[in-house]
Parts: sequence; structure tokens; C-alpha cells
Amino acid sequence: MGTMELLLGSAAVVGCTVLLCELLRWIFRRAVPAGLGRDLAMEVVSTLQLCCCTRENVLLGTKVTFQLWQSLSLTYLLTVLHCATSQGATCNPCGSLDQWLRGLVRSSHTPLRVLAQFAGAALSRVLMPHFWSLGLSPLHLLDKDCESFLKITSLSGVLVEMTCSLSLFLILHLLPGVSAPLQPHVVATAITVIVYEGGPLTGAVFNPALAFAIVFWCHGNTHLQNIFVYWIGPLIGAAISFLLLEYILPKFRLTKVSSERMKKD
Repeated sequence: MGTMELLLGSAAVVGCTVLLCELLRWIFRRAVPAGLGRDLAMEVVSTLQLCCCTRENVLLGTKVTFQLWQSLSLTYLLTVLHCATSQGATCNPCGSLDQWLRGLVRSSHTPLRVLAQFAGAALSRVLMPHFWSLGLSPLHLLDKDCESFLKITSLSGVLVEMTCSLSLFLILHLLPGVSAPLQPHVVATAITVIVYEGGPLTGAVFNPALAFAIVFWCHGNTHLQNIFVYWIGPLIGAAISFLLLEYILPKFRLTKVSSERMKKD
């Protein structure tokens, strides 16, 4: 089977996943009243979609030899697709932490959102074998050979995942100033660049729920190492971005403005 046939097989899996998740979102929007219940349902479904599509992309990228621009293009397109369909769900415990730190959600709701995200990640582990059993691509028989993404020491891996998460949240801070139609492309471009830089080192996952779905079951590292690199690292990055944006940078600007005023006086 040639590369094009493999791409079409993976595209079919991604398409089935997105259509199923869109159907579930449509049902929840009509059956569940607006509020926490609907938000949690959207987190479960959208995280399920993210994990399934990413897992398919990882399988395709690790088992088929692509040129760099082809791999990055797939990452970009899948990110745009997810941003366009996720219905505002963060699908990332780091995003929930960031929202809680900024006072955008109730503290009591944050653990529930995180649980919903991990529920979606766990469901992806159940759903993907059913999609792969359809036999759309011979690659779907090779997932048992999954190997760890971590190509460096655990400590270095924490620093890489922390930097990836920090970079993403700093960029997301700029999104309100971007027109709505362009926002998915800005996010997709940022994530594609981050994956280009960090992918060869840790896989550049920077999402604890996504890591649970696609990394924790691969050979090569213990769960403790994965928790250290793929959970703690991104959470630290998200916390640092909050401190930078809310405390350090504003204080620096105030100091700069005060200095300029003193010079004028």
C-alpha cells in the first residue's frame, strides 16, 4: 500500500472521529441545558476528538517516512480542524489551571473539568481500536509497537515540555487581539512551530490529558517518568505564563512608565 493510500486510510479515521464527535456535541447542545453540565460534556467529547486524531497522526508520522513539511502540514491541518470544532473546550488540564488562576472559572469547577478531559482521553483508548479494526490501513496493526517519545533525560524533558507549554500560553494571551476567523490559524501555526522545535526531543505534547492517551502506554519509560515529564512540566509552564503575564510584565511596564515620567519632569 502506497503513501497516498495510507493517508486516505488515516483521513477516513479522522473524518469518522470528527463526525462522531460533532454528532455528540449536537446532541449535548440540545439535550443538556447551558451550564456546567454542558461544558463538561463538551470537554469530554472534544478531548476525545483531540486524542483520537492526534493518536492517528502520531501513528502515521512514526510508521511512514514523510518529509518534514508534510508532517508539519498534517499537524497544522489537524490543529485548525480541532480549533474549529472544539466548541470552546480547552481539552487541556493546563488550560483549566490557567483559567482558574485568572479567575475565569470557579475553583470548584476546575477539578471537574480536568476529570472530564481525562475521561475523554481514556475513552480515546477504548474507541481507537474499534476504528482501527475497520481495516482502513495496515498501519493500524502496528500500534502495539509504540515507543516512548522521550529522547532525552527526564529532567531535560521536563524543561522542554515546560517551555512548550509556556510558549503556547504566552501566544494564547495575544489571541483576543486577533480577529476570530484568524484565531485557529494563529493557534495552529504556534503549535506547529512548537512541535517542530520540541517534537524530536519529547514529542512536544504539553497536554497532560493528551499525554495520558498517546504516551503513557508506549514502551520505554515508566508511568512515574511520564508523569514527571508530561504532567508536571506543562503545568509548571502554564503557571509561569500566568505569573509573567499577571505580575512580572505589568510591574515591569509600570516601572518603565514611572521612569519615563520622572525623566519628563
